[in-house]
Amino acid sequence: MSTQFLSPEKIKDTKPPVIGLKGRRIGLRIFATVIMIVYSVVTLFPFYALFIRSFVPTKESSELHLWLPEVQEVSVNQEIGNLAVFYNLDMKAFKIAMGIPETAYIPSRDKLVDVAEKYNLNIADIQQYFEGFYLYNGWNTLFRTSMNSQTFWRALTRTFIVTFFSLLLSIILSIMTGYGLAGLKRKDQMTVYNIYLLQMVIPIMLIILPQYQLFQWIYNLFPQYNVQGSAFRYSAQLIALILINIKGTALSTMIFTSAISGIPKDLEDSAMIDGASRIQYLRQILFPLLKVPIVSLVVIQLPAFYNQFLEPYVYLDPPNSTLLPFIQSAVGQFSTNFQVIYAGVFASVVPLVILYLVFRSYFVEGVMAGAIKG
Repeated sequence: MSTQFLSPEKIKDTKPPVIGLKGRRIGLRIFATVIMIVYSVVTLFPFYALFIRSFVPTKESSELHLWLPEVQEVSVNQEIGNLAVFYNLDMKAFKIAMGIPETAYIPSRDKLVDVAEKYNLNIADIQQYFEGFYLYNGWNTLFRTSMNSQTFWRALTRTFIVTFFSLLLSIILSIMTGYGLAGLKRKDQMTVYNIYLLQMVIPIMLIILPQYQLFQWIYNLFPQYNVQGSAFRYSAQLIALILINIKGTALSTMIFTSAISGIPKDLEDSAMIDGASRIQYLRQILFPLLKVPIVSLVVIQLPAFYNQFLEPYVYLDPPNSTLLPFIQSAVGQFSTNFQVIYAGVFASVVPLVILYLVFRSYFVEGVMAGAIKG
């Protein structure tokens, strides 16, 4: 039996097998999958962390929780004042549930066990009332109690109203402005266009005071506005907020002026020859051609209008505020219920996510409309 040995020269010339095309494709697919998984986890983790934080009590708000904390019962030695301050305990609802007269005064230093003894209550009934209070206090306070004389649902409704009309009117007026400035062939067009662009370098803090004084002067022309809590006062404040949002901005002017300038003028001339009016041209021809800039503006402006804080905080009365000022009302001077704030922030994000999931095909269609010519 003969044994063959490779010479040093043959061993040196031997190369490892080369990975084939199929192996490289599998490797690339695995690498892409890992990257997408990591990217998805990094993207979704803030939403997950925010959701978990909505169940973390204020006293543990400085700790990092990656899962729901362990359920703890509310001690009967808790003082009423601490429950009211740190957990936004609704004393009226507590009295009704426990059968305590609404006119009864409960000192803030009294403990739950003292209240039970004073009003002949069963300790088990009190513990049952506070069942789940440790984990779900933020959500219960947000949805069931009234903060600042209003509820979460009313604030959310006002936010939807302001956002919808701000977007709708902003798009219409921006298209009209872009149509008037398209081409920038005259000096007056360039002057108006530059005035719009000038807004990019003017901080909002410089104009918010004179702007507020201007609206107050307009409000004072109507005596009904001075009636606190009146429907006219609340409506006027919301209209003022919408007017602030739809005023000409540099971004919308640039988008629609550029888009309309790229549409051939012959198209408008042909429509006019065929007997179309200018309104018909705008509604039936120009608007459908502006799907891409409209979607672009909606994607940019929707979160800005929905998450608006400064203007609603300045112009709206607390009982008439939108979502973010309503959530901010949970911040106290000496204590803050962070559980309510985290729950409110997470709840405010959910409608935007749902809106995107429902209309995602329209967003993609609008964005892709200008990607392929022909």
